[in-house]
Amino acid sequence: MSSSGNMQPSHGSVTEIFKAKNAALLLLDYDEDKSLRFLRHGGFAVNLIMQSWSPVLMVSCMVDELQWPITKDAPVIRIGKRTFAFAMPGILYGLQFPSCCEDEMMDTLERVFMKFACYKQLSQGVAGYSYADTTPNFWSKMRPQIENIAHSTLAGFGIGPGKSPSAVGSQASGLLRAIRTSASTKMVHEAIVSGALKATHIDIQDLRPQQKCGEHEYQSIISQQAFSSICVFNNLVQAVELAWVAANGESHLLKQKFQGNMKDLVGFKIWRLNERGLVAFIEKLI
Repeated sequence: MSSSGNMQPSHGSVTEIFKAKNAALLLLDYDEDKSLRFLRHGGFAVNLIMQSWSPVLMVSCMVDELQWPITKDAPVIRIGKRTFAFAMPGILYGLQFPSCCEDEMMDTLERVFMKFACYKQLSQGVAGYSYADTTPNFWSKMRPQIENIAHSTLAGFGIGPGKSPSAVGSQASGLLRAIRTSASTKMVHEAIVSGALKATHIDIQDLRPQQKCGEHEYQSIISQQAFSSICVFNNLVQAVELAWVAANGESHLLKQKFQGNMKDLVGFKIWRLNERGLVAFIEKLI
């Protein structure tokens, strides 16, 4: 665990909470063929980014400079000894570590995900996981089980699972959404530590009902950290998609937006960008 030394401590800090020398990142695309696309191979890291003057925090993962967030309202699923899946609106990633990675290291990473993400695990029978990580066509065989957990979990948070309704026409590429999600993750990261993310840009919601705890305990909740919502990043990417769809005259291709109700998200505080925050950030992504 190490801290970045080139950030301004008056605004925020970056702490590397996990690191591995090698990992492969795969995109389980939502195209018609449900393609499996190799994205990156290289060093893997998990970073904790905290703002010094507010309860705001975010956690990001990275493989060879491609970044994505982990949040309390998007599932991370352990599907094998050295394999994990990440589900976000419009994106489904697979992360695979080489066989040389020790079990202890993988268990450490699991604990990180348990603390900072919505952690899930495929049921293990007597023989362990459904397939060994080295099984031919492993990801294709595991995809139905991954999607079942990922989509039901996202829907429970009121988030539309599967392909984004704004990813149509010229914006339909899963690779394009992955690149934009990486860009938005980096942008929010930099805004937190530089001070560009202002209190006027965000809304913080406490999702622990006051009636479930005493008055003193409720007051202590207010001072605890606020986790980023996956909506922080998805809303930025979706705004860019919508702008390009409109600019290309493809608005007729847009699908009906998922209308869900949040029913599973409890036990912590989350923060989102409000309208002013979205306007402040969106120009940098277009």
